[in-house]
Amino acid sequence: MTSVGMATGGFVDNLAFTSDELPAHLDPNARFARWHEIFESVTCCSDYFRTEERPFQAHFQLARFGDAYVTTFGGTFRRIARTASAIARGPNDDFCILLNRGTEPFGTVQLGQDAVIQPGAVHLTTNGEAAEILAGTQCAINTITISRERLRAFVPDAAASLARPLDPGQPAVRHLARYVEGILELGATDSEPLQRHVNTTLLDLVALALGTGRDTAAIARSRGLRAARLQAILAGIQAGFADPAFSPHALALKLDLSARYIQDILHEAGMSFTERVLELRLQMARRLLASGSGERLRVSEIALSCGFNDVSYFNQAFRRRFGGPPTQFRG
Repeated sequence: MTSVGMATGGFVDNLAFTSDELPAHLDPNARFARWHEIFESVTCCSDYFRTEERPFQAHFQLARFGDAYVTTFGGTFRRIARTASAIARGPNDDFCILLNRGTEPFGTVQLGQDAVIQPGAVHLTTNGEAAEILAGTQCAINTITISRERLRAFVPDAAASLARPLDPGQPAVRHLARYVEGILELGATDSEPLQRHVNTTLLDLVALALGTGRDTAAIARSRGLRAARLQAILAGIQAGFADPAFSPHALALKLDLSARYIQDILHEAGMSFTERVLELRLQMARRLLASGSGERLRVSEIALSCGFNDVSYFNQAFRRRFGGPPTQFRG
């Protein structure tokens, strides 16, 4: 098993392994049990049922790009199930896009709907609902896992596409399949700008694939909505940063968004919530120190008025940002 780097929360950034790497002395059942244990430790929890008629074989590769995970996975499996007990072991409601990389179709069952996924086809599922993949004797699948909130920001009615196979002949679906194949070939990267680029491109292609057959202006409007929300978030930070209790959760309540969504949009814009608030507070403190009214205030009073509740931290942050102590900037 090859692993490169670890992401926050224990998720692996880049990992690949095959059943060939398991100890040769293990019998078929022990080999499958060991593989199952490794696989579940790095992916969403599911139950796997191997094909008894053939020697056990499986492969897996994962690459992380920001909050999107791309995998290639396959082997001698007849059934894969995301049951209620599996959801309880690893709960999340992320969207998961399946791409059939095999030469034969496989079946899926979710939300009471049966579907047949032809070779090359794309299918949207959710990790939050019980599901099954019925593969016969062999399967080869790529997956793209994206948070529900992020995908809905691009395609507000994404859930309408759940359990509905997408036409593999559509250009957006073909481009998505080729792009996933290419980035898996390259693997994950430590470059944050490149990670953001891949993450955004994946979202674009998934949104276009799900939008196939609809008015493409709907996707453009969703992008406009995202930009408008960024402006609202920035305005909300500007209005509330001087409050010592100001937080992503407080802003989320005010804007009727989630704190995670706010953090995602700000990260894409290049600066986190904490970094933006700190910069605004420090700039306000510097202006007050240089003003006539600021001369009548103690440094601790200025720090508190700008949202800092720890004067020692304020002094450290101010010196780090401006190269000198606050007293140096009076007048």
